[in-house]
Amino acid sequence: MEAEQKIDQTELVSGILQGPTFTQMISVNENETIDQHTNIIIEPASSHTIIETGITHSTMKSDSQRLRWNLLFNLLIWLVVLLPFWIPFLSNQVAFYMISSIQVIAILAVKNVIILYVNRSHNYTENIASLEKTQIRHIVAISCYKEPLELIATSVQSVANQTEVHRISMVISFEEKTPDKDEKCQCLYNRFKDAGFERIIFTIHPFGLPNEIPGKCSNSNYGLRMAVSHMNVADDDMDNILVTTCDTDTKLPPNYIAALTLKYLQANKAALTTIYQSPLFYNWKLDSLSFVTRVTGLLRSLLMLGALIPFNINTLNTFSYSLSLAKKGNFIHPGYQMDDMICLIRWMDITQQRLRISMIPVPVISRPTSGETIETEIIEWARQARRWTIGAAEVFHYFIIKAKRMPKMAAFSWGFVFTTYYGVLLCTAGLFGLTSILSMILLIKHVPLVITYVMYGFLVAQMLTFLVAFIIDAFIVQLMNVNQRIFILRNAFHFISTPFVLLAYSLVELYALHEVVIFGRKVCKHGASSKTSLGMTW
Repeated sequence: MEAEQKIDQTELVSGILQGPTFTQMISVNENETIDQHTNIIIEPASSHTIIETGITHSTMKSDSQRLRWNLLFNLLIWLVVLLPFWIPFLSNQVAFYMISSIQVIAILAVKNVIILYVNRSHNYTENIASLEKTQIRHIVAISCYKEPLELIATSVQSVANQTEVHRISMVISFEEKTPDKDEKCQCLYNRFKDAGFERIIFTIHPFGLPNEIPGKCSNSNYGLRMAVSHMNVADDDMDNILVTTCDTDTKLPPNYIAALTLKYLQANKAALTTIYQSPLFYNWKLDSLSFVTRVTGLLRSLLMLGALIPFNINTLNTFSYSLSLAKKGNFIHPGYQMDDMICLIRWMDITQQRLRISMIPVPVISRPTSGETIETEIIEWARQARRWTIGAAEVFHYFIIKAKRMPKMAAFSWGFVFTTYYGVLLCTAGLFGLTSILSMILLIKHVPLVITYVMYGFLVAQMLTFLVAFIIDAFIVQLMNVNQRIFILRNAFHFISTPFVLLAYSLVELYALHEVVIFGRKVCKHGASSKTSLGMTW
């Protein structure tokens, strides 16, 4: 029966391919001739089929699917959190050095932050002409849902401000259920029709397509496929087109596209081996928010500079890649929510190698979570932390499924650093510190004085690592010309509160991981945090 269903599905897809297209393209200005520079809206027709999103993965099950590989991830979390309690029963000496050695992660983060911090000021924008034989073009794609129009316009304006704006096809993707989407498209068209883009394309992602969940993955997948289809890109030209995926709360620096272009050329167009990532900084009115949100934002930037990029773990939010890699990797999986991590795993499977994450040496500004009051702000902060954690659990499940088809060393090396980062550093760092202190007080007897001093030393090292995040913040706001006013005593309070914020973050993550265990895949859906109260100014 399953074989017959597959044959029926194959015949259906074959018939669709031979039939008419299911997407109509409507010119925003009906008096213009549709040519290479026409600004258009791509809207779904009434009939939606599997061919529209190019889905080739298996049908998603409707049950909760509790028995998933993320259960192993939860088991690891509990082993690490309770490590200080059960190791002493095996050997006190082992306990001394195990509890101490895990803190080395903080020292490695400091080392890599310093290296990247020194190199990020290099100028990569001057020599494109000398290296460029065939023009490198760009697609910049922004996925939208219920975000305010001015927020979207602010992000698009940062793309319009690029020194290489003439290379860019701007793709703005709305959901079919977006309120007032037609008016938003028209307003954005009127505002940016003379910005210098090669073209502007608006896509409307249909609701309820099979094997999809609502979110950035499915929206980006649909928008990018429709845009590429309209552009009629030849397969042998895809190495010369770079795609940059953005959130609606992203501000690119004016030299982002120039820096990305040069980085790509210097790597001899490493189209199928490299993904490009700029360091993200959450300084969009960050000084006006609570210590919980600010500390989290500073630590996220620190970890991206010190871990995610140098250890090739994963990209975040805004990242770039070649169109040939996207095409070879079957674009973006619409059945998951974390497009940055899922793309990396999906494309490692296709290319049969571990992909390199290359840092674009220009800073990108992203917006933190916010709320009208400190209570709502903390609620939104916890909501986003929960969503990221559930997404990480889904990514772990997806990786285990794909790993069996990857080269063993590539799968093992990436799986190890991913699990160490998300399972040990993020999910258990705060909790491990708490259980370590309790273990030293309650279980481990006759602690040598030198071990006590070592533990204090690692605590100091950890606080110095946090201090690096605050030093980077003080410098980066000057580099990005961001107005930030934080009184020195308030800054000191934020610094002292960092371990407690990390502990609270770990508790939220622990709760989120067990949500997946109890409720299964039905909690794995996109629920964006509120950012509307930050305003549109810098």
